[in-house]
Amino acid sequence: MGTIKNFPFPTALVVGRWQPFHNGHLYLIKETLKISKRAIIVVGSSNATDKNNPLNYQDREKLLKKVIGKEKIADRVAKIFALPDYPDDKTWVKELVRRAGEFQVVIGNNEWTNRVLQQAGYQVITIPELDRQRLQGTAIRQSVKQNRTWQDKVPNYLADDLEKLLPSS
Repeated sequence: MGTIKNFPFPTALVVGRWQPFHNGHLYLIKETLKISKRAIIVVGSSNATDKNNPLNYQDREKLLKKVIGKEKIADRVAKIFALPDYPDDKTWVKELVRRAGEFQVVIGNNEWTNRVLQQAGYQVITIPELDRQRLQGTAIRQSVKQNRTWQDKVPNYLADDLEKLLPSS
């Protein structure tokens, strides 16, 4: 990607469940890298596997690494790490910060995540969502279950992987 200079932030934190990774997530990461030299990607709810979280942490990490490789941004992603759910917000934030290391800003759209991190004193930037009605994990998971078209909502290089991983009806 060439020499990187003059970014407002050296490192941004991006938190998501990535259930599944879709084009809105790709947009969020690309927008993050417009204002930050590097990104730390957090895979939230890493301990949850249920109807809202059909992909385990290892599958989500593999998909994220594939995206990073295909998009040629490996030099801009500082790390990917798992963050399980915790019973209270303070413990969640403390564990997030401990595992993340140094970052200057949080980029995201999740209201709860943004709120708890702002309350803990972190700067949060909300990126406007891309076609939220169409590009959301819930809608994609529902389309898979109902055997409706969903492949156009994810990066084309992930569609085959997701077909194998996501449970259909």
